[in-house]
Amino acid sequence: MTRRHQIRTLAALGIGAPLLVGLGIGGVSQAIADPASSAAEAPAAAEAPAAPSDRTAPSDVFTTGSQEFADPADSSLSAEAVAEDLYGYAADPSLSDAAECTGGLDMDAPGDVSTCTVTGWSGEEETYYAYIAPGAVADADYWLYYSKDAPLPEDAVSTLNDGLNGTGAYPAWGEEQEQRTELTKDTAVERANFVLDGVGRDDLTVTSVEDEVDLTSLSPVRGTATEEGSGRTVGVTLLPIPTEGEAPGMLVSIDGP
Repeated sequence: MTRRHQIRTLAALGIGAPLLVGLGIGGVSQAIADPASSAAEAPAAAEAPAAPSDRTAPSDVFTTGSQEFADPADSSLSAEAVAEDLYGYAADPSLSDAAECTGGLDMDAPGDVSTCTVTGWSGEEETYYAYIAPGAVADADYWLYYSKDAPLPEDAVSTLNDGLNGTGAYPAWGEEQEQRTELTKDTAVERANFVLDGVGRDDLTVTSVEDEVDLTSLSPVRGTATEEGSGRTVGVTLLPIPTEGEAPGMLVSIDGP
């Protein structure tokens, strides 16, 4: 039912695509995105709706890229905006999918999550959890991250928002490189700097990490970076983005001043 963009899209997008975030649960009115122009006639034979998922770990994690708020004074997204962005990214318009989310998201409540559902013409449903994070560069206000089938672990959510300087995700390897998933400390340092360059933060150089990095997990690893010019040390957190069927990605979260 869904399209497969995932982390590799970031290589083409750089840092210039829309994002999502999550807030709140019970009692929040739902917003629905179901563009009429996307409607298509459903095939005669409909598939049975998928059974509810009992996963404890996400089956997929991805981001829709960096984005700016339309109003500079804004710090929040409505439930309608979250639903529209999910629809545009994960839904298949040819199957007349609809997307709905439980609430809006706010940069002042960065740990919140919005639970979203994409529904196909047959009634099949897919569940996504959306989170917001600050942008890592001056022309990006926020990033939206999604996990499919299960929420992100708490330490992964914390990594999205553990610094005032923001976060940025990028493929961990170039297209022509051998894409290993088990990274030694030295290789993790190298790949983290590749990610920082990719999201436009070449003013920082990661110099060390505290542990090896497994790109198939959602386990954060702390590290340190040096700021160009001032030479000051900045804390960073490396978070693998283990996408399904795609090149592995990595998020680098930069601590605030």
